[in-house]
Amino acid sequence: MAEYKLKPSWHWVSFGDVVKLNADRCANPAAVGIERYVGLEHIEPEDLRIRRWGLVEDGTTFTNRFRPGQVLFGKRRAYQRKVAVADFEGVCSSDIYVFEPKDDRLLPELLPFLCQTEAFYAHAVGTSAGSLSPRTNWTQLANYEFALPPLEEQRRIADYLSSLSQLKDSYETAHASSTQLIASLMTSLLDSPTDMTRVRSIAISELG
Repeated sequence: MAEYKLKPSWHWVSFGDVVKLNADRCANPAAVGIERYVGLEHIEPEDLRIRRWGLVEDGTTFTNRFRPGQVLFGKRRAYQRKVAVADFEGVCSSDIYVFEPKDDRLLPELLPFLCQTEAFYAHAVGTSAGSLSPRTNWTQLANYEFALPPLEEQRRIADYLSSLSQLKDSYETAHASSTQLIASLMTSLLDSPTDMTRVRSIAISELG
């Protein structure tokens, strides 16, 4: 990486220098009050929020423990781009790595965006092994090199990317609401095509 000139106070690091692979295990999650589990199927590609999960009380063999703020990364079929930030405690599949900063050199808020970069995905996919269900491994991921900015710059970048992510969520929520509104209006028109007053009242109600 020496051929690239970095900005002042930036420096090259390996992923494993600043990121820790969480190895906490919980053989009986229900006994310690853990209610939810997460499998790869619960993480949506390119969505940092965990919107779906399973219930431990329904049965699970997962033992990898995660806590709020930690980053979940799908190591199986990394090309699916499954990365999420936990906002609750749970257990997850062994096909999911749980990451956290190793020390204060890397802001926790920046870590999920780092795992979403094209270069990181390319490294994860390029180091995966297996034909039907390729998996990357921690040793290979730990060797990934990137330019680490100083903390104040990390904060600026993380805040900017977080704002963009929230904007994306707001857009998707608005799109879902508008789709629901259109469906509701269409149903009303088909059920009662002459009752435009009722259709208008539904539109006003849905739009708030």
